[in-house]
Amino acid sequence: MRPLVSVIVPCWNCAGTVERTLDSLAAQTLKNIELIVINDGSTDNTLDVLNAYREAHPELLMNIYTKENEGIAEARNFGLRKVTGEYFGFLDSDDYNEPEMFREMYQKAKEEDLELVVSDFWWENSKGQTLQKEGPYRTGPDMMVNLFAVLWNKLYKTDFIRALDIEFPYGDRYEDACFLYCLTCQLTSVGFMDKAYVHYVQNEASITHTNNEQVKNMIDVFQIILRYYRDHAKYNEYRDALEYIHVKFFLGNSFLRSARIPDRDDRRNTIMMGWNLLNKEFPQWHKNRYLKEMGGMKNRYFRTVRGWNIMLYAWMFRHFKKDNL
Repeated sequence: MRPLVSVIVPCWNCAGTVERTLDSLAAQTLKNIELIVINDGSTDNTLDVLNAYREAHPELLMNIYTKENEGIAEARNFGLRKVTGEYFGFLDSDDYNEPEMFREMYQKAKEEDLELVVSDFWWENSKGQTLQKEGPYRTGPDMMVNLFAVLWNKLYKTDFIRALDIEFPYGDRYEDACFLYCLTCQLTSVGFMDKAYVHYVQNEASITHTNNEQVKNMIDVFQIILRYYRDHAKYNEYRDALEYIHVKFFLGNSFLRSARIPDRDDRRNTIMMGWNLLNKEFPQWHKNRYLKEMGGMKNRYFRTVRGWNIMLYAWMFRHFKKDNL
C-alpha cells in the first residue's frame, strides 16, 4: 500500500536532537507514514542513534540513507527522489511537531484536492514559544508576497511537484526560499490550517543561524529565482512581487545575518553585494506598490534605506543584536 505521507528528515551531526524529532513523528495519529531519514555524512554518532531508533520502533516505516555530505539542499533533493507517499512534508532534525499534524493536513488536502496545505507554527528558543501565523493568501503574486519561505509547515502533493522542473539549488543556503518561490507561480490550489503544528527550534549553532560567507549564496539563489520566472514567461505577471521579496530578503532578516558576519570587510562586501543586486535588478524599488500598500514598521524601514545609510543600519542591527524584523 502506498504511504499516505512521506516525511523527509535531513540529518547532519544531530545525535543530540534527532531522537525528539523522531519521537514526534512516531507519535503521529496518521499511521501510514513513510520516514525518509538522510544521514548527510555526519561525523558524530548520528547514524548510531538513527539505527537504534529504527530497531526500537519496528512498527515504523523508517528508511535510513547515508550519503556523503553535500549540504542540506542536496539532502532534500535526495529525499525527494525517495518519496513514495501520496503527499510529502519536511521536518528538520532539531525540530518537532504535534501528533495530529499529518492526519489533519492530509485530510484537508484530500477533502479539497489541494496541491499544498499550509499551517501555522511555533518559534521556540530558550525564552519560550511564539506563535507564527501564515495565511490565508491567494495563489499568485499575493502568495509570493505573504508566504513564509519555510518548508516544514507545509504538505505537498507528490505527483504535482514531480511534474515540475523545480529542485533545491545545490550547495546553497536559502534553498527553501528558492524552492517555494519557484513553486509559487505553478500552484493553483492552496489550503490553510488555522493551527500550529511545528515547533521550529531556534538554535544559535544551527545551519540557519550560522553567520559566515555562505550568506552570499542568497545572491545565487535569487538569480535562480529570476531566471526561473523569465524562462517560464511569468516574470511580467510577478514583477512587483519579485521586486518586493528582493527588498524583503536583502534588507530584512537576511540583511540582519549579513550584518553579524564577524569580519568587517567580509561583512561590508556581503551587504553591498545584495544591495547592488537589488538596485541593478530593480532600480525603482523604493516605489514598489507592496511597500506602500502593506504598511507596517518593517515596510517603512525598507523605504528609508539608501546607499549612504545602509552600513549605519548594519552597525545598529549588529550593535543591538537584532535577530528579526
